[in-house]
Amino acid sequence: MTASAQTQTGDSSRELLVRLQKSKPDTQRVHVLQDLATYYMFKPNAQAADMDSAMAVARQAERLSMKLHDPKGQAISYILYARVYNHDGKKEQAKALVRKAITIFSNAHYLDELGEAYFELGSYSPLIGAGLAERIKMAELALSTFQQSGNKLKQANCNKELGDLYQVEGNNSKALASLQQALTLYKAVGKGRLQGVYDLLGQVSGELGDYKEAIRYGLLAVQTAEQSGDSTMLLATIYNRLGITYQNLKELKLANQYFRKSIAIAEIYNDIGAICILATNISDTYVLLHQPAAALTFLRTIVKKYTLPDLASQIYITGQFINAYMPGKQYTLAQPYSDRLVRLSENRERIDNETQLYAYGMLIRFFIATQQYKQADKYLLIHRMLSEKMGSLRSLSINHLWTFKVDSAQANYSSAITHYQHYKALNDSLFTESKSKQIALLQTQFDTKKKDQDIQLKGQHIELLKKQSELQINDLNRTRILRNVTFIVIALLLIILALVYNRYRLKQRSNAILEAHQKEINDQNQSLQRLLTEKEWLLKEIHHRVKNNLQIVMSLLNTQSAYLTDEAAMLAIRDSQHRVQAISLIHQKLYQSENLSSIDMSTYIRELVEYLRDFFSTGQRIRFETHIEPVKLGVSYAVPIGLILNEAITNSIKYAFPGNKSGQIVISFQHTGGMNYLLTIADNGIGLPANMDSQQHDSLGLSLMRGLSDDIDGHFTIANDNGTLINISFVYEPTDQPESASISPNLPFETTAL
Repeated sequence: MTASAQTQTGDSSRELLVRLQKSKPDTQRVHVLQDLATYYMFKPNAQAADMDSAMAVARQAERLSMKLHDPKGQAISYILYARVYNHDGKKEQAKALVRKAITIFSNAHYLDELGEAYFELGSYSPLIGAGLAERIKMAELALSTFQQSGNKLKQANCNKELGDLYQVEGNNSKALASLQQALTLYKAVGKGRLQGVYDLLGQVSGELGDYKEAIRYGLLAVQTAEQSGDSTMLLATIYNRLGITYQNLKELKLANQYFRKSIAIAEIYNDIGAICILATNISDTYVLLHQPAAALTFLRTIVKKYTLPDLASQIYITGQFINAYMPGKQYTLAQPYSDRLVRLSENRERIDNETQLYAYGMLIRFFIATQQYKQADKYLLIHRMLSEKMGSLRSLSINHLWTFKVDSAQANYSSAITHYQHYKALNDSLFTESKSKQIALLQTQFDTKKKDQDIQLKGQHIELLKKQSELQINDLNRTRILRNVTFIVIALLLIILALVYNRYRLKQRSNAILEAHQKEINDQNQSLQRLLTEKEWLLKEIHHRVKNNLQIVMSLLNTQSAYLTDEAAMLAIRDSQHRVQAISLIHQKLYQSENLSSIDMSTYIRELVEYLRDFFSTGQRIRFETHIEPVKLGVSYAVPIGLILNEAITNSIKYAFPGNKSGQIVISFQHTGGMNYLLTIADNGIGLPANMDSQQHDSLGLSLMRGLSDDIDGHFTIANDNGTLINISFVYEPTDQPESASISPNLPFETTAL
């Protein structure tokens, strides 16, 4: 039926609108309008506006159908209206519209459309109570109609739906017959999703106690679904039902695996109802595996993560908390859940038979465990009546076992024995029936195979009689050829084995040589690493000792100055102390640093300035300003630079600000590009004397600074510029090689002469 049967058109809205514009006002346009209405209804995440659009387009289709006197188009439009009303929760209005469509289809003898309309009407009823009976009635009417029309695919769909409805009702025998008929029809027409039929057959077979068939159909369902790439909620249902069958067979780990697979799919689709049922099954397997703590942890995670959407979900989760508390006899903790389950199970008209059986069974177990036998008797009677109604031999068997326990506890031994006998009879019949089916199946397979073998042997006997003479002649030739081939093959195998063994020996020899070379290289690397580490520690020790020796020299100079009365000599000793301190500071930095080849000049210059400021006690009178870039120099450059700084800063402190005048000393060290560097020391003091020639002046300080500048191939200048300005520019090429641990560069004075 166009735009019906709850199938969406594959066209997009744009394509449908283009088709609508191109269509003429005839039945073809009616079909396009109905397809467009169906598109809006089944659009992913359809909103109220989409439903309004569907209703408006369906009205256009109805008006055009009436104008064209097309009863089929008119009836289909009514079904489209009904779907919108059903979506909005207006079920009675929806049913009335479908009944109008049924009348039209029946009068016009449109059998396929009539069958689908019956199906549509049944889908608006719930799956419990009178609603379930109504759905079964409509599905049976649909099947009868499709049988009249001869549409085998639709008959298969109907039989599958009826099989599902019958098993929900508890009529498993009728369910099995309908599902087997559906499977036969689907195979005949070569269409249909067989995994759904296999799944239901497995479910019903399990309820009937035929676990071998239940497993066979369940595995067929899994195989068919996975091969077709099915990843929908149908696959989740298949995994769940196969897990239930394994659980009934006490294959608990397998059951848990399939339940886990199922809940992973349900979480992808956010089907909370299915998640709750699967959480029930998973926690049940944990309890049966003697892991009640794991069951409780899992249940708490589910309750925290999801809001239970319906009464059935609340019943299943509540029951599982009772189930998880009972193994540890935590009856006080289970009692609130038992009270809640009693209240929930009273709403019988809102829950299906299977859920009722679960609730009553859980309450019976709790009341037996807590010795509440009157309460247990009450629910045992309800549970037994429901089990008999559903034809569930498994449930009826366990009911008799529970009744036996209650009667025994109350000293009602006669009744207890009777119920135990019923339990054993039912339990044995379940096993016997299942076993008989397996034996019959094996016997049938054996007989069939034997017949095939007999036929094959007769054919072979006739063929042998015809070719007996040829075989006798060819036997000798075949034997000779076989012997020759065998010799050749053996020779080839021996050659191949020899080659393989030779290659193996060569490879072993090569590997041994490579391993020896690698070991030698590794040993050399380790030795070099030890030598390098020892060298670094030796350099650090040298720098440490040099620094300590320089400190001793400073102490000796300080001691010497205490015995001097000549002011000039004392000044010379102090200047020497400053120079030694400048060098000592460099060696201190070297042994404190991980880098033994270079000095961080920014830190060094600041510490040297701090030392001179503290020594001369300048306080706030002279302000020092530094502009030092993060430059690292080798020892052979750092020592001259440190001594130049010492001389320049000392001269500025001593001579630039006579009479305790305040002033400023600026030290700048910059990387001016490439390998060029510039050191500047400037003060805003009185400057150089007016008649002084800086090139001819031969004071010790200036000579020292010029000599040190020459040592680093630098250019030294001194001039007046609002005070004294000293510039030393030089070229420095960094090197990765550690420098000598020398105490000082080539100084123009003798330290030992002081």
